[in-house]
Amino acid sequence: MSNLNIAPQTVLLTSGQAVTFEATDAAGKPALVTWSLDPTVGNLVTPTVPGAAVGATSAASSATYVAPPTVASAQTIAIVASTANDSASATISLTTLAIVPSRVDLSAGQQQQFSPIFAPAPAPPQGGTPEVPEKITWTLSPPLGSLDQMGLYTSPREVLDSTTVNVIATTPTPGKRAVATVNLTATPWQGLGVDFLGGFLLLVFSLVFVMVGLWPPALPNPDTARADRIQAEKTWEDKTKLYNDAVAAAKKPTESPKKQTENTPTSSPTKGKLAQPTGTAAAPSDGTTSAPGAVTSTAPAAEDLLQQAGQALDDAYADLGEKRQTEKAVNEPNVKTKLIGHINREFDLLLLVLLAGALGAFLHTAQSYSDYVGNRTLKRSWAWWYSLRPFIGAGLALVFYAAVRGGVLAITTGSNAKASELNPFGVVSVAAMVGMFSKAATTKLGEVFDTLFKSDKPKDKDPVTGSPQSNQSGAKPAAGGTTTSTGAK
Repeated sequence: MSNLNIAPQTVLLTSGQAVTFEATDAAGKPALVTWSLDPTVGNLVTPTVPGAAVGATSAASSATYVAPPTVASAQTIAIVASTANDSASATISLTTLAIVPSRVDLSAGQQQQFSPIFAPAPAPPQGGTPEVPEKITWTLSPPLGSLDQMGLYTSPREVLDSTTVNVIATTPTPGKRAVATVNLTATPWQGLGVDFLGGFLLLVFSLVFVMVGLWPPALPNPDTARADRIQAEKTWEDKTKLYNDAVAAAKKPTESPKKQTENTPTSSPTKGKLAQPTGTAAAPSDGTTSAPGAVTSTAPAAEDLLQQAGQALDDAYADLGEKRQTEKAVNEPNVKTKLIGHINREFDLLLLVLLAGALGAFLHTAQSYSDYVGNRTLKRSWAWWYSLRPFIGAGLALVFYAAVRGGVLAITTGSNAKASELNPFGVVSVAAMVGMFSKAATTKLGEVFDTLFKSDKPKDKDPVTGSPQSNQSGAKPAAGGTTTSTGAK
């Protein structure tokens, strides 16, 4: 492989035109080389020896080629740059007709005047009639923009993607044809439309606050709530027994055995206002701590024990009431959120899934939007892609959630589970990721579809490519004009 490079690699010249070639090494630095022509048509000039003859061997990093004054027919010449150990070559195409300029870069709505250059015709014999220049016909390939018959080219009013247009000049004589290249540079989308699109994306971001308002209260799962309630009932029963023992101990120092027997309580005093649990000791009904028939004079130590037992009983009963309310709330089909006072739990999860899917798509589009606007490469044609992306994310998240809840797609323990058993954090995170990575989610759903509706018959072949058709979506061009997947734009 050659370590020398020549620029430009190909040129198109006609009579009297010139071009300068540069030689560089593998590192891109100028290289001293010996220049030569094959075949030796025209003149080769190096900076060290101005006006040197054809085939001069002076070493230089650049050389200028001058086409011969008259080009009778089209031909190709190789210009060779060589050192003691290496060589490289470029191509010079001589033609009887050329266009100036041969290459130009334009943006939307710009103009460029192209001029034809004919190779001078041989001088007519003495007394003969000079040859009249042939008429030029101008054409475009592909037909982007406009080109009049005077060679004035006007680029399109809007260039969506960078592309190349060939300006072609032809004459009635066969073989006389010249081509110039126009590089059309895509113009970025500017104006109020860009700001409106950014405002729409910011509006989509407000879904975060709607999600916070619809977030269900933090509650344990039904099994945990039931276990907590049973434990609270057991604790309350234990505290009731301790309170009864403390009451009995407080009466012993001042009462006779007979009176103690008459006045010993058979149930705990009423301590609290919550309903008593079924199958447990009698629940207190008021806030007193003295039992019926108890004497007023007790030992100080016994009084302290009685007060402590009563306080412990109150705390146990309050905790029991709280656990019972929690279990009731967990098993209720409706929940209370900040935004809606009373909403069905299943419907609340559906709304969260839709909002999370749209929010995930927003994160994807917001990153793409900021990148392309910052690089000034955003295209107007992608406005609908950005506008519809949040709705696509919401729809995919809903389909994915339905597939999981219905058991079609068993990727979590959410299949066939009750709404109260689902963790909203897990549901929202999966829905948001489906919105962000819609390509991966679509591929997964496509795999499920292929599994459910698998057929023994071979797939139909694509009439164009001849390969089996696939139901999975392919790659789409990104806003910058490159090819990428819809999930990675």
